[in-house]
Amino acid sequence: MYNKFSEKLLGELHARLESLSLGELSPVQLLKAQIAAVADALKDLTDFVVAHPPLDVQEEIGYYKFIYPRFKSLILYYTAYHHFLAGVPESGLKAKKKYYLSKLSAIAGFFEQNTLHYDYFRLDGGMLDGLFYTRRDPGNVLQPLVLGYEPFLGTAMAELVSSFLAKERLRNEILALLHALSGRGALSSTVVDPLGGLQREFKWTGEDIHLIELVHGIHLTGQVNNGSIGIVELFKVVGAFFGVNLRVPKRGFDDLKARKTMSKTAFLDMMRLAVLKKMDEDDAYDPEKARRRNGF
Repeated sequence: MYNKFSEKLLGELHARLESLSLGELSPVQLLKAQIAAVADALKDLTDFVVAHPPLDVQEEIGYYKFIYPRFKSLILYYTAYHHFLAGVPESGLKAKKKYYLSKLSAIAGFFEQNTLHYDYFRLDGGMLDGLFYTRRDPGNVLQPLVLGYEPFLGTAMAELVSSFLAKERLRNEILALLHALSGRGALSSTVVDPLGGLQREFKWTGEDIHLIELVHGIHLTGQVNNGSIGIVELFKVVGAFFGVNLRVPKRGFDDLKARKTMSKTAFLDMMRLAVLKKMDEDDAYDPEKARRRNGF
């Protein structure tokens, strides 16, 4: 019940946010409009939940663990991102790099301060879901301390997860800016692999969800280490190689299953069509190739 409503609402919200980003608003006007758009969607979401209370504990957990943070994190992200942009030095590569690194350090510090709950979030734990994502034991010593949140909207952990999502997204934005600032690495900055070859940086420039789909396909068909490698380890290795934070495998797989407007295996389907098209083109009759092959 909640999934269908929230996906439709989130789709409409993203369309509205994209439209705002294409307008000619000042940074302050854009921030206000973005916050207002997310706040409206969040109100619609909470009104729906009030009108349709969770049918059981699992539905309540699903709402506070996955659905609510996706909306609330957008408010936190846009606020933090605009604040970050406002502080970027106007000139000087060293000054900008120092600023970016200081912000990355602050984000890392936040994750470190909330190590217990961040690790639970990243590993997609389930043992404490009943404690963290329901309102049955708000005073438990394991509950995170979150200041300034409204208990009516979400649990303390749901609010903290919203912060995790927002800060991870901001971190990725800053890393991209830092990478662009550094420019293309020189040959001397490459590393030497165990065979003595030069290993250069590879950057995944497609959508993250496509890489997630690819890695799941590789793992499920046992293509690496005869299938003995774990999905978490494979995610970590591939993500590190391409410079992408693939996060938790299960969360990525849930995103694949949640696709509504396209095939659930859209990227694999696209790859298949591309390979078949290449084969058809190669097999097509080419008089010039035939002449060279036959020697006349």
